[in-house]
Amino acid sequence: MDLLLIIIPFILILASQAYIKNSYKKYEAIDTRNKINGFQVAREILDNNDLSDVNIKRISGTLTDNYNPKDNTIYLSTEIYSESSIASVAVAAHESCHVIQHKNKYIFIVLRSFLVPVVNITSKLGYIILIVGILASYFDIAMIGLILMGGALIFQLITLPTEYNASNNAKKQLIKLGIIKKDELPLVKSMLNAAALTYLASFFASFLQMLRLFLNINRRN
Repeated sequence: MDLLLIIIPFILILASQAYIKNSYKKYEAIDTRNKINGFQVAREILDNNDLSDVNIKRISGTLTDNYNPKDNTIYLSTEIYSESSIASVAVAAHESCHVIQHKNKYIFIVLRSFLVPVVNITSKLGYIILIVGILASYFDIAMIGLILMGGALIFQLITLPTEYNASNNAKKQLIKLGIIKKDELPLVKSMLNAAALTYLASFFASFLQMLRLFLNINRRN
């Protein structure tokens, strides 16, 4: 049982990463017919949603794209920023829709923002308490550490509807603004679904790891 709870999360993460990389490579090679690059897509979506004050900047790396509400900036990786591929359009639209979520105070994005500093503390503290509890054979204390670490799992769970909502809105924005043609929508959907799958796989992998720790602590206790 323990071996399965180690192998399955490893396979989930490995498979999801391979899937998103292959999907990105595939859709990076397909240009949209309107030839609008990622920067232009993000700018158009933002401007049409009264978010012209949001900045858009390049960031190094691949699939490192993100929106930082602290400096009100969307960061797009070099290829996403400058290329007009299906991948670029999909990712740029997705990140833009995270900004819209913040503007509309979407419940899950609000919860996620609130949990970030909390989870950063509880995860580290929980890990320390877990190790101390196990080494000292105080398994009730170890369980407290595990519960504190569970905050990260809740954070991942809240992330799922946040990401799926942003992807759904991205598809609507792309069609509404005429950035892509209707027959290009299935390609955009595939790209966004591949990205969302990584979050789903990460959640289940973390859940199985937490389950393994719980069973081990309970068994020793």
